[in-house]
Amino acid sequence: MIEASLKESLALPGPYAKELKEAMGYAVLSGGKRWRPLLLLSMYEMLSGIKKSKHLSLVLPAATALELIHNAALVHEDLPCVMNNKERRSNASVHQFYDNTIAILAGDALYTLAFEVAANTPDTHKGIQAIRILSTYAKSYGVVGGQAVEHLNKRKVMKLNTLRYIDMKKQCSLIQAASDIACIMAEVDENTRQVLNTYALNLGLAYQMTEDIAFDYNRGGEDLDFSDDYIPQSKSGYSGLMGFDKARKTVDKLIFDSEKLVKPFPRNEILIEFLQMIQERLP
Repeated sequence: MIEASLKESLALPGPYAKELKEAMGYAVLSGGKRWRPLLLLSMYEMLSGIKKSKHLSLVLPAATALELIHNAALVHEDLPCVMNNKERRSNASVHQFYDNTIAILAGDALYTLAFEVAANTPDTHKGIQAIRILSTYAKSYGVVGGQAVEHLNKRKVMKLNTLRYIDMKKQCSLIQAASDIACIMAEVDENTRQVLNTYALNLGLAYQMTEDIAFDYNRGGEDLDFSDDYIPQSKSGYSGLMGFDKARKTVDKLIFDSEKLVKPFPRNEILIEFLQMIQERLP
């Protein structure tokens, strides 16, 4: 359903700007876990008690917009002037496959397309609320702000609080947006919204920390002694700044706390599965 909606939103008519439109499709449809839209749909199902796909039409535009924003941010992040990533999802990054100018314009176009798609929400009032949430978590408060702070600290000795702030913005913002939109669409109370927003924040941090730990672990080799005293050469990730043991314990606590948060909700199986996927990834 998500893939079909993404393809439909990217089927842009007209003969002009052909390469730009191709680059937008290349950026979005070349893969991805679709975590953010999946979380939004799963939370809405849990809160509303509706499992039939036809009832998801209320939230599908916002879920699609969320994924478009995520990919727009990735296109800009990969640029040589930002992180200079030559690959994305085992393919050449957009600026490598096309060029820098097309990549910049494709990211811009994906951002603006996202808000157009979100505006197609059947309930106009809820659509406006979804757009407000998306813009809040995408702008300088959220994803783009996180990218800016990461850029400013790229050549500095990373501090743990700075790294956590970057990941709270870059990694967690759109996951929190998924949670907030699901809560708005399902018309839950503010306490429920805060509980699920905390779950989303923990989920994003646990995922990013696990990726850092797994990267250092795989680079170091399984035969190394990852004890409390072992510090990887990399000082820019959690395992390098905290040590493997402390970093793993922090992830375990985030997962434990998140499971406690969603345990009281009926139909919480998919939200628990998100946590289990991260736990299984942890070395």
